[in-house]
Amino acid sequence: MNTITSYLPQAPCSSISVSGGIRAESQLLAQAQSPGRLSALRWMEMALVLIPAFCLLSGAYAQEWGVTLAPGPLAGGTGSCVTIPCSFTYPAGRTVSAVTWTWDRDQTIHHLAEVHVHAAYKGRARYLGDLQHNCSLWVAGLRPGDQDTYGFRFHAAGDGRTDSWTSDLVQQLSVSAHPCQPALGRRMEPEPSLTCSMGAACPHRPSWYNRDGTRWSPGQTLGGTGATELQISLSQLDAGVALRCQVDGYRDECDSDESQPLGTVTPNVPRVEVLWPAGKAALRGGDGFTLRCQAAALQPVAGYIWSRGDVWLPGAGQDLRVEKAAVSDGGSYACGVWVSGPSWGYLSLSARADAPTGVRIKAVPGISPQEGESVTLTCSYTSSLPTPNSYTWYRGGQQLEGSRQEMVLKSTTAEQAGEYRCQADNGIGQSLSPCINITITSPSCAGSRVHPRTYSSVCPVAAGGADRRHSLE
Repeated sequence: MNTITSYLPQAPCSSISVSGGIRAESQLLAQAQSPGRLSALRWMEMALVLIPAFCLLSGAYAQEWGVTLAPGPLAGGTGSCVTIPCSFTYPAGRTVSAVTWTWDRDQTIHHLAEVHVHAAYKGRARYLGDLQHNCSLWVAGLRPGDQDTYGFRFHAAGDGRTDSWTSDLVQQLSVSAHPCQPALGRRMEPEPSLTCSMGAACPHRPSWYNRDGTRWSPGQTLGGTGATELQISLSQLDAGVALRCQVDGYRDECDSDESQPLGTVTPNVPRVEVLWPAGKAALRGGDGFTLRCQAAALQPVAGYIWSRGDVWLPGAGQDLRVEKAAVSDGGSYACGVWVSGPSWGYLSLSARADAPTGVRIKAVPGISPQEGESVTLTCSYTSSLPTPNSYTWYRGGQQLEGSRQEMVLKSTTAEQAGEYRCQADNGIGQSLSPCINITITSPSCAGSRVHPRTYSSVCPVAAGGADRRHSLE
């Protein structure tokens, strides 16, 4: 394979001088880059229609190698899309066999073989051109990391050989914050509220909507410039709830799923995970712990929010870290994931992480086994988020060995009779069960007799009473 290394500075499409109402290519491209003049779809139309026309008018398809890009840098807002106009020429009698777009000069973002495409651009970069003379590229869902230079190269076969042409010209793309991309805020005073706000340059205001697309009402008021405040108590935000902030009157002209609002599609519900201190079986006062908000978002996550009880917690990201836990750090925790794009934002909330509830002991086959029989005690619970990862068993006032959910009393004897209770711990808190009284019966010819056991009762409530729950010891 031969490689054409020299660059021809006078590409056939680089200069046009015509009359009769048809403007020069440079004039049209300059107009397209002026603020507010052409939308993203107009860019696409120009790339698909005008560039081939420019090349025809200027005597393109001449026997020269060249690539023509837009003069000067292109600009786009995060979440929006951009079209990079491009045309190329090559000697007559040759056939183009492959085209490639690169980012940062060596990262492939378009290739006929998908396996060569950089993971960050899969599904976002679309080739609008062909294998003749149009090489325009469309990139959707712009991210700050997309800001860089873009280059084009192609392979053309003829005369028994294949040549590769790499343009020295590159297209500079700058990515800035989109003025109509919502930002999420929250405050507690004078009452709990969520704020959805726009940049000062956005001419539209946002509104809050439920998952099904109905406007949230009442409690929605206009805030400062470009902001709408949603007055809502944390107790109103059920597990898995999704709130949508939509910019009213805004039309996103990027024809891509990457750039369009999610509509009524349910975002993935996040969950709270507890990261335990190394070597700890239970959380105690003074220990440090970390809560992590896990979610597979449909878009890159723009931010996280955390709450404990009815209080928003400031300054936390995906991880909420408590260095030295105190009793005040106990309680139910929830996290939220905020994803956003031009004109829309979604907040998806997790279920509340809380200590286990409804902790009870189940005895199988029953609480009065015959001497020598085995009994399985199971520490059950009604609900727990996250799932308990440690259990503690007690008989009377003594802690027993073992930390599993089940305890088996094998070949029971009179010594094993007594009051049993269990404690379930999920890292957020611990809950104690009511006591159950295990009695051991001994068969005899005269019937059964009960082996009593002397002990000091430490159970605060009788069987069937309320749970004892606490968050930190």
